[in-house]
Amino acid sequence: MLVVFATLAVLSDAAVAQSDPYGRVDPLEASVSVLRRSIGGAGSPANVNELADFDLPGFVSILQAGVTNPSPPIRVRAAIGLAAAGEPIPLLLSRLDSTDERSALIIAAFSNGLLAPSIAGTIADHDDANDVALAILLAVADRAADAERLSRLAADPDTAWLTRGIAAATLEQRGTSALEGWFEAISNLTPAEHDRNVFEMLATVDRLGFDIAIERMPPLIGPRPSNDAIRAALVESLLELAPEAGIPAWNSMLADCPEDGLITPIGMLLVSAGQPAPIEAKDRFPSEDRMSKAVRELIFAAPDQRAQASIAAIELGHRPTMIWAMEKAEESGEIALLEAIFDAAARSTRTGIETFAIRASEALGTAAPSVLGRRLVDQEDRAIIEFVFRGLIAAGTPEAAAEARPYLEASDRTTRSLALLTVARAGDLDDAQRRLLGRAAAGGGGLPQDLRPLAAWLFLDASGELKNSIPRIVEP
Repeated sequence: MLVVFATLAVLSDAAVAQSDPYGRVDPLEASVSVLRRSIGGAGSPANVNELADFDLPGFVSILQAGVTNPSPPIRVRAAIGLAAAGEPIPLLLSRLDSTDERSALIIAAFSNGLLAPSIAGTIADHDDANDVALAILLAVADRAADAERLSRLAADPDTAWLTRGIAAATLEQRGTSALEGWFEAISNLTPAEHDRNVFEMLATVDRLGFDIAIERMPPLIGPRPSNDAIRAALVESLLELAPEAGIPAWNSMLADCPEDGLITPIGMLLVSAGQPAPIEAKDRFPSEDRMSKAVRELIFAAPDQRAQASIAAIELGHRPTMIWAMEKAEESGEIALLEAIFDAAARSTRTGIETFAIRASEALGTAAPSVLGRRLVDQEDRAIIEFVFRGLIAAGTPEAAAEARPYLEASDRTTRSLALLTVARAGDLDDAQRRLLGRAAAGGGGLPQDLRPLAAWLFLDASGELKNSIPRIVEP
């Protein structure tokens, strides 16, 4: 009998654990643990990047602590976040330990449009960056007094080829011939190394907006086939920065294309650059099927009408059109375009296409949450439900929360948790909902793994424990 009673006691404990699996879980401790492993002392820069996108109150504390994290990638990512928040870049550079870290911050600031000429000049004068970052600083600073330093960089055989190329392009932009020498110098590289350096230099020159330098490049790059990636990048930059040279270069590329069936990407260069297509070229573009006809109509639409014209190609799943339209829609907030992208991406089964659904959902969540809310009504596709809620969660507004409230009592656990997280983003939880959020953060709500840190942050905030928890989250 003793054995029987002991066995029953064990079974009883197991039954309780199964019926109340969170009974022994402290949601405060679990939330701290989730955040520490995600964005804190044991976290990763990718996670810091994801949570920073939510613009959470108090998150600057994580970034401030991140600059002293033992992990160099996290230190750099935290510094980039602080720079985007308005902290002076020279001050942030002084807090980073190595030349590589400081250089990474400089290049990231340049790529994100955070590097003003005056700041670039101040940093360049201290000369504590690697040669590529230094060339970028001197290019952005745009000071006549830097010509000698640029000339030394362009001629220095010990610097990276990209450094020498950026310095040469900067000199060329300011009236000193230097690009021809750089192209001659890289002519002895292997074809793969040569093309990689040219491609990287083209991208940097385009970002710098060097119209004069880009106009000098076609004869230096030399003849290339119509489907060559470097030729396409050069033509696109010319179309954007120097259209007078870009249109003839585009026409030449079109003329060199041997088959009309291969011509669509050439037409998309005009779309990407925002230039009108020469009407006399229209007959070169096929229109035998719905897809080719839709793309042709997009290419030959007037630039200010292309957003609307792109919808037909988007609905047919034309990926290059979706890439262009997504950037356009994020800038303009055009609802019809965002809806078309969301619907086409959400129903597609192609790998990677879900990125468009999420980006479109996030833009719609801010611009028109009710448009997203309508897509939840009688929706059974779990992927679409998640896409919609991701947009509403990203918005973090009362209007987005209102679209989520009807689903707080949904039969599906994950749907309930996604709705709860949307409401929590708007900061309006009762005690019962706050406890449920703690369970979801601890892993008991079926949330996608990447949303658990957000749930943990919001739970700690709603519980009044965030400030006290941050030192534990960020400890090494």
